Amino acid sequence: MATCAMIFGVPQRKEVIPVRVLLKSILMVACLISCASFVLAQSRTRAQTPAANNQEANPQKAAALFDAGQEAHAAGKLEEAVKLYTQALALDSSIWQAEFQRASAYYSLNRFVEAGDAINKVLEQLKEFADSPDLKQISAKAQTLRGEIAFARNQSAEAEAAFRRALELDPNHKRAHSGLAQIFIANNKVAEAITTAKAAIAAGDDSALIYALLGHAQSRNKQNEEALANLTEALKREPNNAQALRDRADVFLARNDATRAAADLQALLAIEKSPATMLRLAHIYRAARQYEEALKWYQQVADADLANQEARTALAEVLIESGKSENAVAQLEALIKAEPNRADLRSQLATLLVVNQPEKALEQYQAAAKLAPTNPNHQIGVGSALVKMKRFDEALTVLKPVLAQSLKEEQTYTAHANIATAFFELKDYPNAAREYIWMLDYLGKKGEQKKFAVTTYLLGVCFDKFGDYEQALKAYQQFLALAPAEQQLEVEKVKLRLPSLQRQIAAGQGIKRKK
Repeated sequence: MATCAMIFGVPQRKEVIPVRVLLKSILMVACLISCASFVLAQSRTRAQTPAANNQEANPQKAAALFDAGQEAHAAGKLEEAVKLYTQALALDSSIWQAEFQRASAYYSLNRFVEAGDAINKVLEQLKEFADSPDLKQISAKAQTLRGEIAFARNQSAEAEAAFRRALELDPNHKRAHSGLAQIFIANNKVAEAITTAKAAIAAGDDSALIYALLGHAQSRNKQNEEALANLTEALKREPNNAQALRDRADVFLARNDATRAAADLQALLAIEKSPATMLRLAHIYRAARQYEEALKWYQQVADADLANQEARTALAEVLIESGKSENAVAQLEALIKAEPNRADLRSQLATLLVVNQPEKALEQYQAAAKLAPTNPNHQIGVGSALVKMKRFDEALTVLKPVLAQSLKEEQTYTAHANIATAFFELKDYPNAAREYIWMLDYLGKKGEQKKFAVTTYLLGVCFDKFGDYEQALKAYQQFLALAPAEQQLEVEKVKLRLPSLQRQIAAGQGIKRKK
């Protein structure tokens, strides 16, 4: 079924109504159905009975064929059952019970058009009998089957009407409540689905299906605690219920319980090894930084489906995150060969190459910028590569216009950082200082203490170089107060510089600021 409501599958009809048809006269048919006697002693609207119209009618043989059909049906021999029911109906088309069972068998065989025709014939025949409690029960069952068939054919409105009619006839009909709940889920009416599923349980439905339906609706309604309880009930009854495992994994993730979510997805993979489930599991392991497990599942998807670019891209990203850059480069190069027009892949590859192979990184960033000219990341990447290659004037030409674009904070910071480096290396210390001051404001707000410390040092150097000794002293002193252990070299340089700097200030040297 394509519809999202069929995520629980078309519920197969498990019961076979134990009916014995005893034709004792042309005017009366007696049958037993579901332990209730429904005596068909009412006057027919037809002018003649089938036997009167058909000289070859054989009620006794029809009854025997129907019984044989029931036995085949109960044994799961559906094609044989359909054949026997059809033969019985050819001898006596008034045996509505055979038509009912034929509709049920067609439905189980996914022959929904034939199933619909058969159940409609049953409902027409049932109109010929006087109203009674037994007739209502049988009609409710027929309407429920009609709803299930319509639902399987994606005829949502017809299915809903049939289920509602069944509930008018029998307000406690469990399968009608269940079917209606699926209709509501299909139409994104999750609140109504919850109410209807609860009504089914109150009517005595204790199946895994109804608890899975209720849990699914509750999870979509963000009622995670209730959903967890009902999905667990569904899995107690049916441990291999795939949809319940999927939904419970979602609930566990919403509760930040990645371990249990992964366990449910592992159980789901034992039932159905779908790429979507493997990717979900890989994403969980990646988020938990369990990179080896994540790589295993991404690799399985990539190996099974060479065209699955989501898996291959994620595989490269995880290789980068886990420090396996060489493997990531090879993976990205293979992806780019397969999809040369993907700017995101070229940008990822350039990011890996920019430190040690800036020339190759520049090629990839430039290619990405041509493919996606409105993405500022690629222009920033070009500027970064040019800085690494010490082509500072060219870098400034690329990066300055980028700042006029609408950028995210991180993009703006990266552009400023590269511009600052270019100015610093060009010995344009006043402009470099302006960039470092902007960066310090950003880093202070973000709480990036290590980057803040080294930027403070660079700002001090700028002030020192263009003779603003008082500001240089303040920057150096702030750096010494913040410097982490790994910046010991810079600390030693500052300590060596401070005595002479203080003497210069005392001697009145350097830029004089207005007081």
